[in-house]
Amino acid sequence: MLLLAHNARFRIAVRFSQKNPTGYEVRPECILFGRKEMPERVVDVLKSNGLPVQNKYSETEHLQKLLRLTKAMQEFTKEPAGWLMVSRFNGRIPQLKFHDDVDEALKVLEDDSDAL
Repeated sequence: MLLLAHNARFRIAVRFSQKNPTGYEVRPECILFGRKEMPERVVDVLKSNGLPVQNKYSETEHLQKLLRLTKAMQEFTKEPAGWLMVSRFNGRIPQLKFHDDVDEALKVLEDDSDAL
């Protein structure tokens, strides 16, 4: 578990995207080992907790499980502040279908970040 937590990078991703009709992507995500090979012990932990074995997670359900798994070790993650942000905003950022949705998502992040 410590190996998983130590390599977990939780963050709110804000980037340009051709996949989205608005041209932007705003979402919580967790990147585990980047391009490095994932150790077998971590693979076992992910599988035993019902998570698919992958290096990037962005689905609300998957992030919730990862947050629960790493809660006791959040200070050991690569970005502890990112862990808190993902914990706070997971499932709260609206889907981006229109340009107004981008403004709304950024407003949610801005307003609640001020409260941190």
